[in-house]
Amino acid sequence: MPCSCQKNRQQFEVVREGGTGKTVFRSSVQSTAETVGARYPGSVVRNEKTGEVVAAGKGSLELVASGGDVLLRTDDADLLAKVAAANEGSTARDTTTGQSLDLVKAE
Repeated sequence: MPCSCQKNRQQFEVVREGGTGKTVFRSSVQSTAETVGARYPGSVVRNEKTGEVVAAGKGSLELVASGGDVLLRTDDADLLAKVAAANEGSTARDTTTGQSLDLVKAE
């Protein structure tokens, strides 16, 4: 019989393409998932149970949810537009200059 503590264990997953792509790694340790996520440009680390993004990678472009949480950091403008299309009400900005970006719908 499996241990009952498994249901309470947090799992973190690394998901490519700003959270819209394939899950490439899972771990119960957040820092390990963040380390692996750094190897996949444009990936995010999120809590598997809640779907909350806990790490958004690195890059000069940033997508922010309407609640203020950072959804994605990347250098890929096309990926940013794709993830923004899936997250209504999100805003984008250049982290280097602080300038807000106008998002064009991705095709």
